[in-house]
Amino acid sequence: MEEQSLKINISKEPEKPKYDEWEIKDAVRTLVRAEEIKADTELMALVTPELNKQMKAINNAAEILYGNKEN
Repeated sequence: MEEQSLKINISKEPEKPKYDEWEIKDAVRTLVRAEEIKADTELMALVTPELNKQMKAINNAAEILYGNKEN
């Protein structure tokens, strides 16, 4: 009589998606809100100076951490 071996297939757990439903819906809300802000000229006039201030701070921090890459 021929001997048969029992093969057990142990499959991996299913991979989790990179983004869950909440993250996707939150991203949609963020993009919609960004478009609303961009369309509001009065708000953009107030946002722009703060945005420039934060961008300058980020650039200064990057220069401290990584040196001046422009030269």
